[in-house]
Amino acid sequence: MNKSQRIRLSSGNTDTNKHIVVRLEQDIDTLEVMTLKLDTKEVYRDFNADYGVIIGRIIANDGIGIPNAKISIFIPLAEEDENNGDIVSIYPYKNPRDQNNEGKRYNLLPRVAKEDPETGVISPKQPFGSYPIKEEIVTNPTYLEVYKKYYKYSTVSNSSGDYMIYGVPTGTQTVHMSCDITDIGPYSMSPLTMVTNLGYSPNLFSADGTKIKPATDLDDLPNIETQEISVNVVPFWGDTTNFEIGITRQDFRIRATLVNTFVIFGTAFSDGANSMWTENFDNGEKFREYYRMRNDGEKNFSINSKRIGNITEKIYYIPNNISDNDIEYGNFNPEDMEILDPNEYEVFKNNGDFVYVIRANRNKYITDETGEKVLVDDTYKGGIYENFNGFITFEITDEDLGYSFLRQFIGQKAGDKFYAYPFRLKYKCPQTSYDAQSFNDTEDNKTQAWRNETFCFEAGKIYSIAKFHGLVFNDSNYENFVFRADGSQFGTTDALNDLDRDPNWNVGIIGVDTDFDEDNDVHQFPSNGRTDNNAEAFGANWLNLCLHFNQFGWFDEPDDWEYFGGLGSNTSYTSEAKKTHFYFDNEQLIAADDVNTKWFARSDLHHTDFIEVSKDVILDISEETADTKGFTLDILSPTLKTKIQNADFRNGQHRCPYNGGKLDGDPTKEIDTNYYFYKGFGDSDCIKFLISLGFV
Repeated sequence: MNKSQRIRLSSGNTDTNKHIVVRLEQDIDTLEVMTLKLDTKEVYRDFNADYGVIIGRIIANDGIGIPNAKISIFIPLAEEDENNGDIVSIYPYKNPRDQNNEGKRYNLLPRVAKEDPETGVISPKQPFGSYPIKEEIVTNPTYLEVYKKYYKYSTVSNSSGDYMIYGVPTGTQTVHMSCDITDIGPYSMSPLTMVTNLGYSPNLFSADGTKIKPATDLDDLPNIETQEISVNVVPFWGDTTNFEIGITRQDFRIRATLVNTFVIFGTAFSDGANSMWTENFDNGEKFREYYRMRNDGEKNFSINSKRIGNITEKIYYIPNNISDNDIEYGNFNPEDMEILDPNEYEVFKNNGDFVYVIRANRNKYITDETGEKVLVDDTYKGGIYENFNGFITFEITDEDLGYSFLRQFIGQKAGDKFYAYPFRLKYKCPQTSYDAQSFNDTEDNKTQAWRNETFCFEAGKIYSIAKFHGLVFNDSNYENFVFRADGSQFGTTDALNDLDRDPNWNVGIIGVDTDFDEDNDVHQFPSNGRTDNNAEAFGANWLNLCLHFNQFGWFDEPDDWEYFGGLGSNTSYTSEAKKTHFYFDNEQLIAADDVNTKWFARSDLHHTDFIEVSKDVILDISEETADTKGFTLDILSPTLKTKIQNADFRNGQHRCPYNGGKLDGDPTKEIDTNYYFYKGFGDSDCIKFLISLGFV
């Protein structure tokens, strides 16, 4: 059995433990200090050694261990090499402040970027250093000679920020640290966040803020920190009688105050300026008029009729005085939530694509001696936040996208004309109510559950959005609307999430067949089934990366509703038939001190959610679908297909409303295991936009 002995140290918040002396038990196998281990087989082999061991931690924010910092013992250029032009061209440094022929001082930062063969992520995004990479060292004899002689005491901090250099000559040594804060794992800052969250001058960055302006003097680069500290290295074996060993400790502290952020990205589009699901079809007062696509139906429900829309958001969050346990079980009052001030997060929008960069603001932690995260109080002067818990509401305002008409004539009775007016849905994300459990105008458990459904975001990660594209079909000739007995507020003649119907009355369907849209080769929207006339379409399943904002018609006069069975609009929109609540401004609470649930989509049909997306998946999608807007698993490589299946994307295997998510959009068939993606309508492409901003 492996036996270990741990040396207990402080976590690095103070300057204690400069030299550590400990009595070593002879029957141990490993010696543990901080997150580091020494194999005593190596230790005992070097008995009576005249060298030392240096350990330490790279620290930011008074307690966070920083990975991927580079540390070395600086070795001055030897006299015998001063006249060797090949060596001096690579290593001219007699002291750390000397500069090479590129004007760069001594550093351990890479000369070129490298691609991780497993993830495809390139690091660092902008190389500024002069340190040779492994491929150069093993293929260039001069680099190899320099490396063995001058860089032999060098290392990199681990995931907890700890480092160890073994076999260092005793006495006074110069310990060097190089750190690029854009290349420190989960704490990496992007150029954009350095400006917006760390307060660096925009003049240090490119015009679009995505790159750092190059400089030969590393001190002029906002992302680079280099430090040297003179250290007295004690002998590792200092007492051969009592078996005491000596370890020298030297920590480094990053000057920059880091912040933890996460990213949300996606794309949005809406129905056309001439489109809404309400149409006068046969001059009657039948409620099927609500379900008919306006005017030329085949044109207005096709993907060709859609248009780009820049969304408007509100970000709600749960403050730290509400515990994670209360959040998990819904034991909190939504009134105690807060709305994030727009000045506290960054927004980037272009052609319907959007990217939000949001600071984590709950669960502050530091790194303890063993490398574990330890929560600290909000009043602690250092540390860093790990999470953000809340939800977001999205809309495309009428100011951003209007309509080509003000109202739609529906019919008349006894000389009384009545008209439908267009409106566009709003979405809360996430919302995933069970069937017949949509929020409503009463303060019951269903409404409370809708408000209390939040999402816990983790710092350092990237998220996108997914929306279930619900369908409600109704072409009934009956004049009296009869509701189902299940309390869902759907009608007995409503067919839910059934793609194989006449698309002219199938609310929410998007036609992608050339019968509807001769230009889908341009729009490239995915299809998950066919309509009753065998035309390709999409609906009744999850769509990843994208929000589609449906447009409906409604009556602004409740007295007119009687002509349509008491309905103010079609049942795809709201479960509150025969009520005016969601058609007019109201005082119903959303969260925090914010009210007015007008136009919000019913939560039991229009599910929405956030999905975590890794950088390697984003890069793979970008490469494999470079010329494609909408796609499914069919066109992906086996490797990417497996990544998608193992990731967090939504499909028919996740919670789907009312028998949705089935093969071919047919509620009687088995679950559809395919995945559907859309990167953006028209000129938009949310993957390319995210990458262009430097977040991947």
